[in-house]
Amino acid sequence: MQIREGRLGRRFNRAAASYASSIEFDRNILEYDVLGSAAHAVMLCEQGIITKQEASKILKQLEKLLEGNKLKFDPRSEDIHMLVEEYLIKKLGDVGGKLHTARSRNDQIACDLRMWVRGEISRTTSKACELGKTLLEMSSGHTATILPGYTHLQHAQPTTLAHHLLAHCDALIRDLERLEDAYRRVNLNPLGSCALAATSFPIDRERTSQLLGFEGLIENSMDAVASRDFVLETLSCISILMLDVSRIVEELILWSTSEFGFVELGNEFCSTSSIMPQKKNPDVLEIMRARASRVLGNTNSSMCMIKSLPYAYNRDLQEISPLLLDSFEIAQSSLSILNRILKTMKINEQRMLSCIEDFAAATELADLLVREEKIPFRTAHQIVGMAVAEAVRNNKKIDSTLLERISKSIAGKSIKLSDKKIRETLSPAAAVESKKVAGGPSKGEVRRMIASREKLASQKVKNVNERMKKIRKSRQLLCAAMDNIMGG
Repeated sequence: MQIREGRLGRRFNRAAASYASSIEFDRNILEYDVLGSAAHAVMLCEQGIITKQEASKILKQLEKLLEGNKLKFDPRSEDIHMLVEEYLIKKLGDVGGKLHTARSRNDQIACDLRMWVRGEISRTTSKACELGKTLLEMSSGHTATILPGYTHLQHAQPTTLAHHLLAHCDALIRDLERLEDAYRRVNLNPLGSCALAATSFPIDRERTSQLLGFEGLIENSMDAVASRDFVLETLSCISILMLDVSRIVEELILWSTSEFGFVELGNEFCSTSSIMPQKKNPDVLEIMRARASRVLGNTNSSMCMIKSLPYAYNRDLQEISPLLLDSFEIAQSSLSILNRILKTMKINEQRMLSCIEDFAAATELADLLVREEKIPFRTAHQIVGMAVAEAVRNNKKIDSTLLERISKSIAGKSIKLSDKKIRETLSPAAAVESKKVAGGPSKGEVRRMIASREKLASQKVKNVNERMKKIRKSRQLLCAAMDNIMGG
C-alpha cells in the first residue's frame, strides 16, 4: 500500500492487517465515501486547489463507482477510504493521489458515518411511523372494548383496549421525537477538519456542506474528528425505542397465553414444540425481546469504548460502527415484524371483558362516597376496602346495607346510597365512561386523542419526507456540479 511506504515500508503482517481492517463494515458506507469524495473534488476544483482537468478525471472514476463499478473488498484492505484511493491511483496515476489534498481519513470517516446515520435514522423513523399508524387504527376500532388495567401485573382498574394501545402509541411518538432531535445533531459537516488541526489550503467547508445536504458545520476541527456523541445519542434513542417495543412484545407474549387469552397470534409468527404437538409458541416475539437486550448491550459497549479516549482520533472508534449497524438492523426489522404481528393477530374482546373482576371499579365507589357523602377520600378508601374484603370472604356483592354498617363503624356516619347506584358505579363500562378528564379512557376523550395523534403521526411522516427531499436535492446539486466540471 502506498500509504505505508514513506514511514513503514510496504510490508504489513497479513493477520494484523485483517484484524485491524474495518472493510467488512465499510461496505455499508461505500456510497457515502464516494459522494463525500466527489463533493471534496468539486470544492478543490472550485477553489483552484486542483485543476478542472484533474477534477474531471477524478469525478468520472467516482461516478463509475456510484453507478455500480465493483470494488474488490479485500479483508487485508485497511478501510474503504484507502480502497477508493487505491482504485483512483490505479486508474489515474498521480492524479488519483491528488484527491486526498486537504483532508484526512479522520474527517472522511466522520463525514461518511454522519451521512449513513442520517439515512438510517430516517428509515427507522419511517418504520416506527408505520407501527404508530397501526396502533392508531387498532385504537379506533376498540374504543368500547373493555380491558382490565394492571399495576404490579395485578388487576387494577377497568380501561379500554384503545386507551391501552394509545399509551404505547404515545411512547412511540416520544421515540420519534428523540430520533428527530438527534437527526439535527447528526446532520452536521466535519469535512475540512483533516486529521485534527484543519488545513492551510483555502477550502470552502460551507460548499461541501451544501453539496452533501448538511445543515451546518461541526466547527472545531478537533471536535469534528474526535466526537462520536452523535453515535451514542442515536444508539440511546434506538435503545429507548427498543425498550418501548419490548414492553409491547412482553404484553403480547403474556396476552397470548391461555391464562390471559386476550389475543391469538398469527400462526406465521409462531412455532411449535419438537415434542409437544399442541404447542403454539410466540418464538418471534421472544427473539425480538432478546434482541432489544442486544441493542442495550451495543449502547453500553459503545459508551465504554469512548469513555477514556483522549482527543482527537483513535482507532478504537471504528469498533463502534458495527454496533450501530447491528442496532439499526434490529430496530428496523423489529418494527416491521411487530407491525405485521399486530395487524394479523385476533383480539378476544369477550375474554378481556370476562376477566374484569367484580370490584375492579372499587375506586369509583370510594369517589362516589367522597362526592355524595362528603367523606374524606382516605376514609372512603378504608370503607370500600373493608367492604370488598367482606364481600370476597362471603362471596357476595357490595350493597347499601354492607356499606352502611362499615361506614358507621369507621366514620360514625350513615350513608344513603341505593343498591342501584352502587351497581351502576361498580359497572366497568360506566367506570370507564366516567373518566372524561384529559387523557382518560372515556370514548370521547380517547377519540379526541386518536385524532390528535393521527395529526401528529402525519406530521412526523411529513418531516421525514422533507428531510429525505433535502438530501435528494443536495445529491442533484452535487451531480450538477460534477457535470459542470466534467463538461457533461
